[in-house]
Amino acid sequence: MMFQKSFVLAACLMLAAPASLAQDPLSRTLDGHPDLQGRWTMRTLTPFARPAGISASSVAAEGEAALLNLIMQQRLAAERFDPGTSQPDGDALAIVNGERRTSAIVSPRNGQLALTPAGEARLQQRPDGYDGPEARPVNERCIADAGRAPYRVMSGEMFFEIIQTRDHFVIHKEGMDSPRIFANTRSSSASGSWSGVSASRWEGDTFVIETAGFRADDTNRRISGPGAAGFPIASQTRITEWLIPVSSEVILYRYRVDDPALFREPLVVELPLTRTSERLFESACHEGNLSLASTLLGARMQELKTPAAVEAPR
Repeated sequence: MMFQKSFVLAACLMLAAPASLAQDPLSRTLDGHPDLQGRWTMRTLTPFARPAGISASSVAAEGEAALLNLIMQQRLAAERFDPGTSQPDGDALAIVNGERRTSAIVSPRNGQLALTPAGEARLQQRPDGYDGPEARPVNERCIADAGRAPYRVMSGEMFFEIIQTRDHFVIHKEGMDSPRIFANTRSSSASGSWSGVSASRWEGDTFVIETAGFRADDTNRRISGPGAAGFPIASQTRITEWLIPVSSEVILYRYRVDDPALFREPLVVELPLTRTSERLFESACHEGNLSLASTLLGARMQELKTPAAVEAPR
């Protein structure tokens, strides 16, 4: 009888609890960790850096349409793409903690990069030449892109698949990069690789990844959208990522970039990952390699047309 009364009382308290206290229970694996398996997307029109002329970190629902219009205007001015044929990165702003965010950057608080002079110079070292294969960007060569630490919103590469086992945690991002495979007992990847050296762990229900040891010639992480076109990194840069389950349908993805030589203030970014039924597409990326011979041939032809390259008549 006492048990029945206690049960009824508990049920009444649950029904009377405020809606804000209601929790979406997380599915868990056999080892007790949140089950994050499935497909996710980070589609959003919230830009990496806060748009010019906007100071607030978030906007109300009624102000979203005007901000989206401003974002697309600035994006059209910054990037040469046809909005009628291009796949949009999303159709709404990113919502984090109930706020419609005006930038993915949450620190610095002004939503902008805080780079040192060395950081500014490093960001300008983007490979973008035609003299040799080493001068072409690695994304064009289909070597590496947005599937490395940290994940970024990139046009056409916004879907993820997560797989968990007792010993491994796997994240596969749509695009040319290989899946990131994190073993529970050791670091992954090799020092000086395009992916760097990663170590992972569970902190309660949060999956944490720390990565460093990037290649010396890996100078930046590019970003789609208006404003900052990316941010610099170097061999000593440390990137920490957090996958924080919010509900069965949302993961908060947060990352922090630490490097006092490049950043006057650490960079912190937050983006929501939402569950999706969309499937990942294969990235059969070879166009940059297949056209490399033609690219280099064009550079040589340009050299022949310059006065210095023309031999004097004999």
